Amino acid sequence: MSFDYASTKGTADRLINTFGASLGFSRETGETFDPATGQTTSTTETFNRDVVWTEYRNQEIDGTTVERGDARLIISGEVKIGDKVTKNNTEWRILDVSPLQPADLAVIHIAQARQ
Repeated sequence: MSFDYASTKGTADRLINTFGASLGFSRETGETFDPATGQTTSTTETFNRDVVWTEYRNQEIDGTTVERGDARLIISGEVKIGDKVTKNNTEWRILDVSPLQPADLAVIHIAQARQ
């Protein structure tokens, strides 16, 4: 008998939606070179994710991997390293992402963000 991770993901999504906030993310998706102008332009994708925004505990701040002011995000949906998220008109960059994925389905993503 296998465990129903889809049901667990549904519960996690509802809790993050209830106790978190919908935040805007952006991701660079590619570059286009225009030979006529010699200019390169990048393409940006924007999307929203429900996020519970937390701080790191003092014991977790080592000054190298985790710096004071970094944030831990519990996210419903996928994000990638390098994505940017805006909270209170401040842009943060995703430095690390760890999916909680006990089987084929990622239940949540836990990310580290820095200004």
